[in-house]
Amino acid sequence: MTSGSAGVARSTHGVAALLQLGDGSRLNTLGRAGWRALDTMVATAAADPDVAAVVIAGASETFSAGSDLNEWSGSSMEEVERTFDVMEACFQTIEGAPVPVLAAVEGFAAGAGCQLALACDLVVMSREARLGMPVARLGILASRAFAVRVSRRCGTAMASDLYLTGRLLTADESLRAGLVTRLVPPGLARAEALALAEVISSTPSSALRAAKDALRRANPTSEVARLEATGPVAGPRVSYGEFSGAVDAFFADRLPS
Repeated sequence: MTSGSAGVARSTHGVAALLQLGDGSRLNTLGRAGWRALDTMVATAAADPDVAAVVIAGASETFSAGSDLNEWSGSSMEEVERTFDVMEACFQTIEGAPVPVLAAVEGFAAGAGCQLALACDLVVMSREARLGMPVARLGILASRAFAVRVSRRCGTAMASDLYLTGRLLTADESLRAGLVTRLVPPGLARAEALALAEVISSTPSSALRAAKDALRRANPTSEVARLEATGPVAGPRVSYGEFSGAVDAFFADRLPS
């Protein structure tokens, strides 16, 4: 059975719920409605007693380049902030899901797409894929929750490298850094993630839930995100003037094609 909403489609593969991002166009970026739909679909699938694991994959040959810049072109600061709120809520739902969530990464996982992959429990990556956080180039101010999500996997040194240079890591670099679980030949990330879901299904659900809860408590982002939103250092997610200029420049460069 397949169902979909706002650029995210769900299908069933044995014990796994497969959530597919996009349709292969625009590097499977998601708008605000897409992030909400993914949030709802993860929560719904994780609550299904017939689902042992959730697999998130992109359509066609890529995972996701993050948020859809088309939606941000000409947007107000308030609209941009709302998108970041919805995006972070989706990541929190994934991290708090009672069942394991796996990412199957082909092509690119960049920006919010990288954060989405790293919110998952296991990341299967194609050997030709790339992963990174080039968000500073757009005037996006790294949130503490974003920084925690990267540095808890690879440490502060590599997190600093990713954020300050904006470079995209190769698959081998991503594996060595601890950002991904395993590498597979191109085109096989989805199949490998679904196979892992089958392996996971043989573990008693109570043990899986306990493991997820223990890992979540050891590596929390929810508390960081809450403090960031309400604490004295709460602030904007973008440097609005630089952000608007970067988005405009992006579209100016892309108009000929």
